[in-house]
Amino acid sequence: MSFSLDYYTDKKEQLLVQLNKLQAVLKDMGNSSDLEKLQEARNQVLQEQFQVVVVGEFSRGKSTFINALLGKKLLPSSAKPTTTLLNTITYSEEPYIKLHFYNKPSEEINEEAFKQLVAAKDPILGDIQSQKAYEQQIELFKSIEYAEIGQPLSFCKDHVKIIDTPGTNDLDPAREQLTNGIIPQSDVAILLLSAIKILSESEMSFLKDRILESDIQKIFIVVNQKDLLSSSEEIEKVYNYAYKNLKDTLVEPKIYMVAAKDALNARRVANGEVLVSKRGKPIHSKPIEESGFLELESALSDFLQFERGAAKLQKILQRTDKLITYVLEKRIDFEYRSLNQKIDGLHSKVQTFRPRLEKVRITGKEALKKIVIELNKEESKFNKWYEEELNRITLKALDTFDKNQYLDIEEITGKIEKAIAPMQRNLHEEKKMKMSNTAKSVIQEMSKQLNNEWFRLEGDLLNLGSFGELSNEMVSVEFMLEKESNYSIFDDIFNELDHAWGNSTSFIGKLTIGAGYVATAALNIASFLIGSTWSWLTGENKQTKFRRKLSSQMESTESQRRLQFKGEWEGMVNSIYKKYQKIVNENVQQVEGQLNKLIENSMLEEKDLELEIEFLNQKESVLNQIKSNLGSLNQDLLNTQKEKAGAVS
Repeated sequence: MSFSLDYYTDKKEQLLVQLNKLQAVLKDMGNSSDLEKLQEARNQVLQEQFQVVVVGEFSRGKSTFINALLGKKLLPSSAKPTTTLLNTITYSEEPYIKLHFYNKPSEEINEEAFKQLVAAKDPILGDIQSQKAYEQQIELFKSIEYAEIGQPLSFCKDHVKIIDTPGTNDLDPAREQLTNGIIPQSDVAILLLSAIKILSESEMSFLKDRILESDIQKIFIVVNQKDLLSSSEEIEKVYNYAYKNLKDTLVEPKIYMVAAKDALNARRVANGEVLVSKRGKPIHSKPIEESGFLELESALSDFLQFERGAAKLQKILQRTDKLITYVLEKRIDFEYRSLNQKIDGLHSKVQTFRPRLEKVRITGKEALKKIVIELNKEESKFNKWYEEELNRITLKALDTFDKNQYLDIEEITGKIEKAIAPMQRNLHEEKKMKMSNTAKSVIQEMSKQLNNEWFRLEGDLLNLGSFGELSNEMVSVEFMLEKESNYSIFDDIFNELDHAWGNSTSFIGKLTIGAGYVATAALNIASFLIGSTWSWLTGENKQTKFRRKLSSQMESTESQRRLQFKGEWEGMVNSIYKKYQKIVNENVQQVEGQLNKLIENSMLEEKDLELEIEFLNQKESVLNQIKSNLGSLNQDLLNTQKEKAGAVS
């Protein structure tokens, strides 16, 4: 198979070796809070996933394309626009399929039952029972949040997760969630097009008005169904057309021409399947080399390994390097100093120091209480602003319809999408900025006293025991000069707030899967042509029915977005609450440990002091070696990235 992440897995193993060495050192030193931070980093390495999202409009062969990647006919195929089911596909030794619902517990189903989850048959005109059955099937799809599929698939074995999204056309509510939630949190976004209907107006609108603001380097353009073109000249013509129309939007677009059906057949045959047509005649598969899949998969694996994978590892490397630096400067250096400190009056100094720690703990609790109160106040203001903006978008959609109501339905749909897509995107960006800035401002304001107390406490801690030759005043001045005026012990919270929307494990990321797909069935041309019973009974024309459905969908979408915002805000507040508490407790525990170490070291005999110093020398040496090894690993990643970038250019 042309898809491989061997380079990434090798570098990941090298990183884990160093993390395991660091874990052993920290265990010897008895640093529980540092060990916890290291374990978080280690777990992130072990659990890190590559998220590949596949998006596209209806009838682009999306299910066949994903099946070809997986080498198995796993997803049911349907060209019907009402199959609004989101699927996540991950590696599992034991196959399973689990349906996650919005309002009831998840349940496992077998593969055969899963394949039956396709669009309902079109209702018979004038048949009430037929219409009722159709609507019931639609309601079933709307009750399912997403399907989770686990299979022993080689494509997914190195922690690759595929997100199969429902087909989207103009005015589908899923479009907004795709571009605001799922795509930003994915490592690769594959936009699937059709070679026989290349770059429809709706697809260009989706790219320009929805995706353009995302990380465009992660967008892969895959043109499927090249096998339906008559010649290699036709294939080249379609490719050139796509490149010409996309180069201004995506700069250097990654475009791949594939035949998913041929690739799937080739892999099924390679796996020992005997393929026959519906009439029982044998199907002769073409060589997979002709399908275009090997080139696509090779490009995907390179991008995931040398760009996204390297970035993931470098992030952990930076965190670990920062942790080692902290241990060397705060732990090791403090212990060296404590082994050489003057004993006179130490016990009384420590005793007078402890109440200050309790004061910090109390100040932290009071500050956290104020933060929650202020954030609750801000939520009500935010809600009002957000509702007004959502309503403005609804009014814009209806106004656009009214101005164009005499056009064809498809034209009206396109005009409404172009009118509201930038508004929805801008609103999402403004919401992100406002939420992050509001939370940071509240935390900073309510934490001033706590930060100042901790700031002074850290400085005075250096003076406890008369460390070194410096006087108290000199140490305090030096310490003060090292700090900036905006000193805060809550930088980790600010960092998460800044990156929450692009991180699938953050308080926002955990709300993404399934959100945005429930409120209504997609509003598109097919739904009007299929659901004609109401028109037959009432005499409504298509335009009147369109406006009624448009109004209903926009209202439903507004309601859903308000609920989603409520979940985001609550998730943010809960995350801040837990992290704030943890930071205060960890800092207090750190100083308590240092105070205890001071007392403990002051009672050591000279022989024991020498042993302790030797112990610290050994740990310092090992830590510096690990730090050096991590630096070399980081440099290897950077060099490989440069080599690959040079090869591409």
